[in-house]
Amino acid sequence: MDAQKEWIINPAGLNLSQIMPDRPSMGNDVSVLLWRVIRVIGLNSILGEEAEMVSYLTGKHIGKMLAIKDVDDLLKQLTDLKVGKMEATTNTSEAVHIAIGECVTCAGISPALGKPLCHLEVGLVAGALETLYPGKKVTGAETKCMGGLGDPVCLAECNII
Repeated sequence: MDAQKEWIINPAGLNLSQIMPDRPSMGNDVSVLLWRVIRVIGLNSILGEEAEMVSYLTGKHIGKMLAIKDVDDLLKQLTDLKVGKMEATTNTSEAVHIAIGECVTCAGISPALGKPLCHLEVGLVAGALETLYPGKKVTGAETKCMGGLGDPVCLAECNII
C-alpha cells in the first residue's frame, strides 16, 4: 500500500447516491458467501474482539445515511438491501425491537458459534433510529442470533434514551 498518496475525495464523506453500482452485466447483488468471508472471518481475523464494536459503529454510521421516515420505512429499506426479512416486534418511543429472519450475516451458519454475530445489523437499526429521534441516543444489542446462538431469528433490541 502506498501511504504517500492522499484521497482526492475522502470515502468517509460519500453519500449513498455517490456509491450506486454501475454493473450492467454483473448486477448489483453480492454473494452472501463473499459478504460472510469479509464480515465474519476477515474482520474477526484482523480485529479480534474489536470487530464487534467496529461492525456496530459502522452499521450505526450507515444507518444514519438511510434517512428513514419511520420504522416501517426502516424495515422496507433493510429488506430492499437484503439484510434479511424484517419485522418490528416492539415499536414504542422508548424501544424498538426488530426480528431479522434469513439474516445476511448468519442465517445457516452451523453449528452456532457461541455469541451474537450481527453487530453491523444492530448498528444499522440504531443509527437509523437516531435520525427519527433527534437529540436522543439509541443503543442497540443483539439478544438473539441464528448463526451465533442457534436462535430462530436475530433480534436487534434498541433503546431510545
